[in-house]
Amino acid sequence: MGRIRITAALALGVLVVSGCTSPISQEMVDLRNRFVAAGGSCSDWTPRDEPPAVAAVMCREGALLVVFNSTTERADFIKSELETNEQIRARTHIILSKDSWLVIDTLAVIVRVMPPMGGMISGRNGANP
Repeated sequence: MGRIRITAALALGVLVVSGCTSPISQEMVDLRNRFVAAGGSCSDWTPRDEPPAVAAVMCREGALLVVFNSTTERADFIKSELETNEQIRARTHIILSKDSWLVIDTLAVIVRVMPPMGGMISGRNGANP
Protein backbone atom coordinates (compact mmCIF):
# COMPACT_ATOMS: atom_id res chain seq x y z
CA MET A 1 0.00 0.00 0.00
CA GLY A 2 2.87 2.40 0.80
CA ARG A 3 4.29 1.85 -2.65
CA ILE A 4 1.02 2.88 -4.30
CA ARG A 5 0.89 6.12 -2.27
CA ILE A 6 4.47 6.98 -3.22
CA THR A 7 3.79 6.28 -6.88
CA ALA A 8 0.60 8.37 -6.76
CA ALA A 9 2.44 11.20 -4.99
CA LEU A 10 5.21 11.12 -7.57
CA ALA A 11 2.68 11.14 -10.39
CA LEU A 12 0.83 14.04 -8.79
CA GLY A 13 4.13 15.89 -8.34
CA VAL A 14 4.92 15.45 -12.01
CA LEU A 15 1.48 16.77 -12.94
CA VAL A 16 1.85 19.80 -10.70
CA VAL A 17 5.33 20.58 -12.01
CA SER A 18 4.33 20.08 -15.62
CA GLY A 19 1.23 22.22 -15.06
CA CYS A 20 3.39 25.13 -13.89
CA THR A 21 5.72 25.22 -16.85
CA SER A 22 4.80 26.17 -20.37
CA PRO A 23 5.54 23.55 -23.00
CA ILE A 24 8.46 24.15 -25.32
CA SER A 25 7.40 24.19 -28.98
CA GLN A 26 8.83 21.68 -31.42
CA GLU A 27 10.25 24.60 -33.43
CA MET A 28 12.23 25.66 -30.36
CA VAL A 29 13.47 22.12 -29.74
CA ASP A 30 14.55 21.90 -33.38
CA LEU A 31 16.35 25.28 -33.19
CA ARG A 32 18.13 24.26 -29.99
CA ASN A 33 19.18 20.93 -31.56
CA ARG A 34 20.54 22.69 -34.69
CA PHE A 35 22.38 25.24 -32.52
CA VAL A 36 24.02 22.52 -30.42
CA ALA A 37 24.84 20.36 -33.47
CA ALA A 38 26.51 23.42 -35.04
CA GLY A 39 28.79 23.89 -32.01
CA GLY A 40 26.71 26.06 -29.66
CA SER A 41 26.06 25.23 -26.02
CA CYS A 42 22.58 24.91 -24.52
CA SER A 43 22.59 22.19 -21.89
CA ASP A 44 19.74 23.71 -19.91
CA TRP A 45 17.29 26.47 -20.76
CA THR A 46 14.71 28.77 -19.23
CA PRO A 47 11.65 29.94 -21.20
CA ARG A 48 11.44 33.72 -21.62
CA ASP A 49 8.71 36.11 -22.64
CA GLU A 50 10.06 38.00 -25.66
CA PRO A 51 7.16 39.60 -27.57
CA PRO A 52 6.38 39.14 -30.44
CA ALA A 53 8.16 35.76 -30.34
CA VAL A 54 6.26 32.49 -30.42
CA ALA A 55 8.89 31.04 -28.09
CA ALA A 56 12.15 32.15 -26.55
CA VAL A 57 14.61 30.45 -24.25
CA MET A 58 17.75 31.56 -22.48
CA CYS A 59 20.39 28.85 -22.41
CA ARG A 60 22.33 28.46 -19.18
CA GLU A 61 25.52 29.16 -21.17
CA GLY A 62 24.15 32.55 -22.30
CA ALA A 63 22.62 32.11 -25.76
CA LEU A 64 19.13 33.47 -26.41
CA LEU A 65 17.16 31.37 -28.92
CA VAL A 66 13.97 32.85 -30.36
CA VAL A 67 11.29 31.55 -32.77
CA PHE A 68 8.79 33.80 -34.58
CA ASN A 69 5.61 33.39 -36.64
CA SER A 70 7.01 35.44 -39.51
CA THR A 71 10.08 37.10 -40.94
CA THR A 72 8.43 40.48 -40.28
CA GLU A 73 8.21 39.77 -36.55
CA ARG A 74 11.83 38.58 -36.60
CA ALA A 75 12.96 41.75 -38.40
CA ASP A 76 11.10 43.98 -35.91
CA PHE A 77 12.68 42.10 -32.99
CA ILE A 78 16.17 42.46 -34.50
CA LYS A 79 15.67 46.19 -34.98
CA SER A 80 14.63 46.57 -31.35
CA GLU A 81 17.55 44.47 -30.09
CA LEU A 82 20.07 46.47 -32.11
CA GLU A 83 18.72 49.64 -30.48
CA THR A 84 18.31 48.41 -26.89
CA ASN A 85 20.33 45.27 -26.10
CA GLU A 86 23.31 46.38 -24.01
CA GLN A 87 25.44 43.37 -24.97
CA ILE A 88 24.89 44.07 -28.66
CA ARG A 89 25.48 47.79 -28.12
CA ALA A 90 28.77 46.93 -26.35
CA ARG A 91 29.68 44.74 -29.34
CA THR A 92 30.15 41.61 -27.20
CA HIS A 93 27.14 39.80 -28.70
CA ILE A 94 25.61 39.58 -32.16
CA ILE A 95 22.54 38.08 -33.79
CA LEU A 96 22.37 35.18 -36.22
CA SER A 97 18.98 34.94 -37.94
CA LYS A 98 17.24 33.09 -40.71
CA ASP A 99 13.63 32.62 -41.74
CA SER A 100 11.62 32.72 -38.51
CA TRP A 101 14.36 32.19 -35.88
CA LEU A 102 17.33 33.93 -34.35
CA VAL A 103 20.15 33.32 -31.90
CA ILE A 104 21.91 35.99 -29.84
CA ASP A 105 25.30 35.00 -28.44
CA THR A 106 28.93 36.07 -28.37
CA LEU A 107 30.75 36.82 -31.60
CA ALA A 108 32.93 33.70 -31.20
CA VAL A 109 29.92 31.40 -30.84
CA ILE A 110 28.00 32.96 -33.73
CA VAL A 111 31.02 32.72 -36.04
CA ARG A 112 31.33 29.02 -35.13
CA VAL A 113 27.64 28.10 -35.60
CA MET A 114 26.88 30.21 -38.67
CA PRO A 115 28.37 27.95 -41.37
CA PRO A 116 26.29 24.88 -40.47
CA MET A 117 23.15 26.82 -39.44
CA GLY A 118 23.18 29.37 -42.23
CA GLY A 119 21.57 32.71 -41.75
CA MET A 120 22.67 36.30 -41.59
CA ILE A 121 24.60 38.17 -38.89
CA SER A 122 23.28 41.42 -37.45
CA GLY A 123 25.25 43.46 -34.94
CA ARG A 124 26.55 46.90 -34.10
CA ASN A 125 28.93 47.84 -36.88
CA GLY A 126 28.99 50.17 -39.83
CA ALA A 127 26.03 48.42 -41.45
CA ASN A 128 24.01 48.26 -38.22
CA PRO A 129 25.12 51.20 -36.04
